[in-house]
Amino acid sequence: MRSSLVLVTLCAATTVAVADEAIKWTAAPGKGATLDAGDAFSLNLRSRINLRYQLHGAPPSMGERKFDQVVGIGTVRVWFSGHVRDPRLTYMLQLALGQRDYRDGAVSPVFDAFIDYKAHRDLSVKVGQFFVPFDRLRTVREFALQLADRPRPVSELTLDRDVGVTLYSDRFLDDKSPFAWRVGAFGGGGTNLTTGREPGGLFVARVEVRPLGTIDDDSEGDLERRPAPAVALGAAIAHNRNTNRLRSTTGSTFTGGTTDYTHYALDAVFKWNGLAVQAEYLKKTSSRETIPSAADPMVLEYTRAGSGFVFQASYVFDPPIEIVGRYSRLYAPGGTDPKWITEVRNLGQEIAGGVNYYVAGHQLKLQADWIVRTPRDSFAGTDHALHAQLDATF
Repeated sequence: MRSSLVLVTLCAATTVAVADEAIKWTAAPGKGATLDAGDAFSLNLRSRINLRYQLHGAPPSMGERKFDQVVGIGTVRVWFSGHVRDPRLTYMLQLALGQRDYRDGAVSPVFDAFIDYKAHRDLSVKVGQFFVPFDRLRTVREFALQLADRPRPVSELTLDRDVGVTLYSDRFLDDKSPFAWRVGAFGGGGTNLTTGREPGGLFVARVEVRPLGTIDDDSEGDLERRPAPAVALGAAIAHNRNTNRLRSTTGSTFTGGTTDYTHYALDAVFKWNGLAVQAEYLKKTSSRETIPSAADPMVLEYTRAGSGFVFQASYVFDPPIEIVGRYSRLYAPGGTDPKWITEVRNLGQEIAGGVNYYVAGHQLKLQADWIVRTPRDSFAGTDHALHAQLDATF
């Protein structure tokens, strides 16, 4: 009887005394439901769905068919987060349950699983599986994106989630400091590893400066139409030693050996009065161009090096309607994978435009965009896709 009474009381969003601690339930649209037991423990549960329509130009292999249509669930996410024992010791578990989330032969729905300890203003420690803190356009949260897909230079040249540890500070040396830094060491193989490989590791260092004060640079667009301008600048370098993944931490697996990839990034974000501009330059080099495969007969496996840039701008009107445009280009050096060189030559230029309607910010929005990929310096032989989607976080 007493257990039933406690359950009813909790569901009524009141408080109940347990071991001299007040347990509180709160809930809000877009922020989920939170159980708070004071300094000892808290748990937040949130979820997100992405309903997506895509109309894509069909490849020549489809014969007379000119378009491919896909209507489905773009992604389903569930987050569990909070603190335990001490408000400075936080945790996060993110599960990705949509079919499109199972890329690169993924065998687990775990995207993020980490513990973060804010030991001091100048030193925090994060350990587990999470985004490698390399470039801004990759670490922007997916639900806070302005277009349906990330730009090609980002998906090709940057780093994804991995398992490791990061030391960092968001306010280095002063509570109002514009400087931030991050250094990390990771396994280097990305997520969902099921087989061993030659020992190696991924090492990354990043510095950031926000000279005009705080800015929400992990969220695209200026939805708040901030009255004062804000800027975030970042630079990073990473070295992935003995990786057997085609794109460093993602992509197919080499069968004949490993390579060393070195990554470089420069990025900038500007926001003011509804205008948002972000730009990024990325470069990836490889210690070797080919790897003899373990197949019989032996064939050469190619690594992939290259560089590219992204420029994206948007403006939010009042009411909350936003227009956004993006331009990006990829470059492939001679000597790298011939198929990659051909792909960059034929589809290395990307132009995208979109319109968004924010019902409740990035937590509930309607989006439509058109993304076109073309040969460099030409609009012939384009590859294009039209997207319309509903993105909702509960």
